[in-house]
Amino acid sequence: YDKLMYLCWKSYLPISLNYLLFFIGLKLMMNYKMNLV
Repeated sequence: YDKLMYLCWKSYLPISLNYLLFFIGLKLMMNYKMNLV
């Protein structure tokens, strides 16, 4: 069971981190563009 959870986390964590970074980057881009205008 622990091994299964570990495998799930190993495959899930990078994907969730990528999404998190993507959304943070998107938010920063939006703020940056709004500040320019």
